[in-house]
Amino acid sequence: MPLQLVAAFIIVFLIVVFAVQNAVAVSVVFFLWRVDASLATVIAACFSLGALIGALVTVPTMLRERISISRLRKQVEALRAENDNLRKLKKDSPSAASDF
Repeated sequence: MPLQLVAAFIIVFLIVVFAVQNAVAVSVVFFLWRVDASLATVIAACFSLGALIGALVTVPTMLRERISISRLRKQVEALRAENDNLRKLKKDSPSAASDF
């Protein structure tokens, strides 16, 4: 079995064990809202919300980096083409040292 599949099974097993051991009901009060849910559900919801906020915060930086990488790749290609042209010109032109 691939290593990723084994890791996925282990993670799912640990999540199930965590949910079974933390099945006690808790009350969550947020301003005027009151929700009764299991502790595992509350922790999983908080973790998911944190992961979502973290992903949303990193997206603008990732997009800026991709745009920068694209621009730099185009610049590298242009410089390579210029370098190739200069090498061809040097190869085609008579050498200054051979004139002596």
